[in-house]
Amino acid sequence: MAVGEEKLAGDHDSRSSVFHLPPSAFRLFLSHWLPLIAYGAFIAIQSHFPTPDSVPRLPFFDKLLHTGGYGLLGLLFCRAYRSGWPEASARSLARAAVFSAALFGLSDEIHQSLVPSRTADAWDVLADAIGAALGVGFYFVLLALSDLRLGSKRIDKEGAFG
Repeated sequence: MAVGEEKLAGDHDSRSSVFHLPPSAFRLFLSHWLPLIAYGAFIAIQSHFPTPDSVPRLPFFDKLLHTGGYGLLGLLFCRAYRSGWPEASARSLARAAVFSAALFGLSDEIHQSLVPSRTADAWDVLADAIGAALGVGFYFVLLALSDLRLGSKRIDKEGAFG
């Protein structure tokens, strides 16, 4: 600052050691990362309790539950990673999301092996990984459909179909 200039209340000294997140970073966290964290916590908490008696005893029903549950987890991982890594290729995002969800599933099975009323099952880890891959694939299908829908609106606004 030059001599005689006053620092205004809204001015920011670029040499300040205080880091301020842009206002959108908090919204990004709330909308993309918090759902992932909350769902991961839900999975970890529910796996600490005994298996509910109300779950149907159908063959492979538990594998379907794992596939569906980790499908959502894979989708949430991919969505969160895409928000923080927008320049990444779809393949890189998919690999990171499936790997993260599968690793989470493995850690959950290890956790269940330590809970007296639960058991660990390698087939559950496989169902988790398959579910994560399906969830990530579904996420990219949703993105493609969204792009098609938005693309047709852009074309309509430009008068190409009018």
